[in-house]
Amino acid sequence: MKLLDATLQVGVPIENVAEWCRVNGVEPRTFYRHRARVAAEGAWTERSRRPHVSPSATPEWLVERIVALREQLAPD
Repeated sequence: MKLLDATLQVGVPIENVAEWCRVNGVEPRTFYRHRARVAAEGAWTERSRRPHVSPSATPEWLVERIVALREQLAPD
């Protein structure tokens, strides 16, 4: 993938995508997906793999309530 990303970022013209992918062992679908991302963002950068939401996370209102109750308690 580093070769693919470097090639796309530098802007090397690729005339035959299918042949380039075959020679370099890259799926054409991956090639087009990476090319679209480089075109949209201007460069290839690593993205966080952290999920956008966590369904099992404690709701914010409950966290605030717990913090408020803890402030009312006497210190140990």
